[in-house]
Amino acid sequence: MRGRHTSAGKELDRSLRWLENQAGVKKVVLGLTEACRHRYTPGHLKYQRDGDGGFHIKGYSGNGVVNAFVVAGDADKQAIVKAMRKRFE
Repeated sequence: MRGRHTSAGKELDRSLRWLENQAGVKKVVLGLTEACRHRYTPGHLKYQRDGDGGFHIKGYSGNGVVNAFVVAGDADKQAIVKAMRKRFE
């Protein structure tokens, strides 16, 4: 259910698996990983913006930040984002 890149780190992998199991999520495509410091707890997912066919998120691990794209239908986007905000904020 993921794109070409599949590894995201131990802390973040649990959160991404939760996201993949949400109703309406077709695929989670991992992007670039940036090694940096951040203020979020490892495993935190944050909504960034809408895109064509889904929305962009950032995942925070113990080693840095992972950019990702969630493929979802237009009708399901808001419900998924609401569930993410309820769990991670």
